[in-house]
Amino acid sequence: MFLASIALALSVTPSSRSSEFDQSHKLWTEVLSACVRGDLFDYKKLKQDRSKLDAYLGSLESVMPEEFASWRRAQQYAFWIDAYNAYTVKRVVDAYPIDSIKDLGDDKQSVWAQEFVPLGRLFPEAGDRKLTLDEIENKILRPRFKDARVHAAINCASRGCPQIFGEAFIAEKLDKQLDAQVERWLADSTRNYFNTRLEKIAVSKVFDWFRDDFVRDAVSVVGWLATRAPEADREWIATLKDSKLMYMEYSWKLNDVR
Repeated sequence: MFLASIALALSVTPSSRSSEFDQSHKLWTEVLSACVRGDLFDYKKLKQDRSKLDAYLGSLESVMPEEFASWRRAQQYAFWIDAYNAYTVKRVVDAYPIDSIKDLGDDKQSVWAQEFVPLGRLFPEAGDRKLTLDEIENKILRPRFKDARVHAAINCASRGCPQIFGEAFIAEKLDKQLDAQVERWLADSTRNYFNTRLEKIAVSKVFDWFRDDFVRDAVSVVGWLATRAPEADREWIATLKDSKLMYMEYSWKLNDVR
């Protein structure tokens, strides 16, 4: 298994990797196809054979700044979403079995503040040091791409998080993928609950934590929900104010199939 991992990682030379990055993110899709089970993830299975994950991470790490700068916006956007998700999975698999991703932090530093993502060369502010997940989310994805849909796309390996997407995000269909993921997230009553008859609405804490992003895109959180929630609920939601929103308790339990 160890030798297979090395073989896959070395199957693409540094020179060819830097000039021929696979914009289909095929290896990451293969990992997801093998391990995503509904809204859960089979970390044990991946732990037993992580060769494709390691090869995919190697391909991300081979991208040089000049190549990355030549990519279209959608290609860069998809790259950072997939990188966030893949390195989150790596961090969990490295320490698996665990009960929660929060177990990987301590009193001084959360897991999201740990420098372990070797993509600093693609983020000038980092220099040669490794990035944190927090930096990818809050210094790259949110400010550069200004799209609140990203909160449905990046996965924190927890049950309270939006479901992990079952394939890699890719530039050619990124908008459709993001819309589909948002639709799936909002349609799941365990994560966002809309009841027209009872006039009750309870949404993910994500809408509270990142309120500014949803307000930027649609004037209010309710305004954003009213255009993307299940169609039968949209008209009713549009009559509400943000002050009427209730927030669900967020589960940090690992989104594991166990």
